[in-house]
Amino acid sequence: MTSIIATAVITALSLEAGSEKAVNVGTDTRSEFAKLYNVYDTINANYYEEVDREALIESSIQGMVEGLDDPYSEYMNNEELAQFQESVTGDFEGIGAEVMQEGNRVIITSPMRGSPAEEAGLEPGDEIIAVDGESIEGWTTQEAVQLIRGEKGTDVVLTIVRGEGDPMEVTITRDTIHLDSVTYEEVEGVGHISINRFQEGTTEEFENMLNTASEDGVEDIIIDFRYNPGGLLDEAVSMINQFIGQNETVLYLEENGGERTEIKTSNEKNPNTDDFNVHILINEGSASASEVFAGALDDLTDATIAGTQSFGKGVVQRTVELGDDSLLKYTNTKWLTPDGSWVHGEGITPDVQLVNPDYYRVEMLNPEEVYTEDVSNETVPSIKVALDTLGYEVDDFNETFDASLTEAVESFQADHDLEQSGDVTGETSTALMSDLRDYINSNDAQLNYLIDYINGDYTEKEIEAYADERAQHLEIEERENHAEQDAGNEEESTEE
Repeated sequence: MTSIIATAVITALSLEAGSEKAVNVGTDTRSEFAKLYNVYDTINANYYEEVDREALIESSIQGMVEGLDDPYSEYMNNEELAQFQESVTGDFEGIGAEVMQEGNRVIITSPMRGSPAEEAGLEPGDEIIAVDGESIEGWTTQEAVQLIRGEKGTDVVLTIVRGEGDPMEVTITRDTIHLDSVTYEEVEGVGHISINRFQEGTTEEFENMLNTASEDGVEDIIIDFRYNPGGLLDEAVSMINQFIGQNETVLYLEENGGERTEIKTSNEKNPNTDDFNVHILINEGSASASEVFAGALDDLTDATIAGTQSFGKGVVQRTVELGDDSLLKYTNTKWLTPDGSWVHGEGITPDVQLVNPDYYRVEMLNPEEVYTEDVSNETVPSIKVALDTLGYEVDDFNETFDASLTEAVESFQADHDLEQSGDVTGETSTALMSDLRDYINSNDAQLNYLIDYINGDYTEKEIEAYADERAQHLEIEERENHAEQDAGNEEESTEE
């Protein structure tokens, strides 16, 4: 459904030799194009240098789509189309991140699990303001992606802004990104199935993992959609079909006139799913098809939703090939859950709220900045949380760099054979961020919380309280209403 190919009827701009006049074929009554033709003719006739006419037409189409003020509607030339097609097959070279456009800003939606972007510490919401020192202000996501992508083994330097912080440079080594869209592991008797994105073949992979979990004899499964930005809607529907019987409505598509189309399952469900207690894990990076799946199982089954509020993307895109290896992707419908709910801008609220610990919100330290005793600012609590997480004693978590923090820093420096200055700067900042990132990668707090809850170590209230207790020192940003942002939402973010 996200790949519907339609015949495009477009205005033809023909050029008569000598006159350089634009001809509006079959559009004599389309007076709204008069200004466009006038500008085109004027530039062709009077510009002081020779004009690239094809570039003028391409840019006019780009401008028309940008006029929708919808970052998920975009025009792609043949090179950009090739990248888009890679995004649904799962193989490309780059850093492994999903990006979207908010107004004139390029924002990271999700670092892909196990990717160089994740290893470098990029997070959802980070704004990319420059690539290799070149400002990308006003660039489209496609333009930014072309600069960020590159050959495996080469480095790219992204300048990012996180929240209200100062710009930071992050060096990332590109790699070949192959997305196994589904992975499976058994953790403490619980089957953990992680869905990275919805691409061609995801349903088949998912079914295989469900069957493996059944063969392992697990009774509880976690379907993990954290940082899953979505993808192909038909894959989401067929995955829902693993749990829902034939001819059941799993979502509605609503056009701008309010007319609704029911999307139903087409096959019998997987009988192995009858034996599972289903838990769905989501977070702020779970969007689009992830929310379609979670919303359907929430409405139609007794599945438990856990984690934090999802992204809230309630619209679908359609694609139109334009005949010259270019493509138009535009938002054409809303989608609603089986109960008729529209999650756009709101997201899905978990049944079990599991907020991440403070160390997930530590501000990235700039090695060029110097933090020393008696300094007081908003970054100091992040230093304290990072050191406390790594096992160094911290007395309090206020904004003052006190003597006890100096001692903790000196202990950290001694353990890493660094000069024991007590200051946080240079190699100390880099080492601290690296150790914290390694700790996060090996300690999946939300997953561990949910497994403890499933195994009966905590009640629902107890695990929520425990999670909250570990998230007291660094502010959790207020959730923005995505429906009111310049961004809008999209079915498929652009892959880098």
